[in-house]
Amino acid sequence: VGDQALAVTGAQRPHDHPDRDGPRNLLDALRVVSSSEARGHGSLLVFDGQAWPATGVRKVHTSDLRAFEAPSGPRLRVGACGVQAVAPARRRGIPGALQAVRERGLVPVDVVAAVPGGDGTALAAVLERGSRGIVLQGLGIGNVAPADTEQVRRAVSHGVPVLVTSRVRVRPMYGGGGGADLHRAGAVFARSQTTWQARILLSVALALRAQAPTDVVGSWLARLDLDA
Repeated sequence: VGDQALAVTGAQRPHDHPDRDGPRNLLDALRVVSSSEARGHGSLLVFDGQAWPATGVRKVHTSDLRAFEAPSGPRLRVGACGVQAVAPARRRGIPGALQAVRERGLVPVDVVAAVPGGDGTALAAVLERGSRGIVLQGLGIGNVAPADTEQVRRAVSHGVPVLVTSRVRVRPMYGGGGGADLHRAGAVFARSQTTWQARILLSVALALRAQAPTDVVGSWLARLDLDA
């Protein structure tokens, strides 16, 4: 609420491990949310003495204690000297989103993973059953097979928004059915957001502005890049 931070945490090691990290992470999370340094940062993921911004954070190691990264780096560090800011507070909410979700709920969004040589059938299937929005998890910088691109063009022409993600930051670069063609077909590239972050983003945008959700998404992504 307001400028108050929200902290999410967990553990990499089980509770019976001789050097379990759960209690430390929980204590760090409590220190973060009770600190004035955390105000204005919004939602944060607290692990291994660092607080990461919710936007763009991803898990990069299965079992290591330092298991998370974000393109813009951590926002806060937690140590013996307390909570220290390492980046300025930049809350990146979407005006009106919370009220829209309260009133309409999160709109269902389908996720389709592209594969080399894909024939478009997975995208066609979710369109046939009436998808409201699609997150297309592409390959590399954000590429798919030409048959998938044709289905994206069909989706957008029928008013179904499509966000493109990958395991890395995506950009519309290549033709031959790839990212540049996806962009021309009307898909929106989710930049540094993970597939599941993009799914929440599109779901919220649909709840807020059902007829023009990509306007909401595009504006938020542009502001995110300017603030990064």
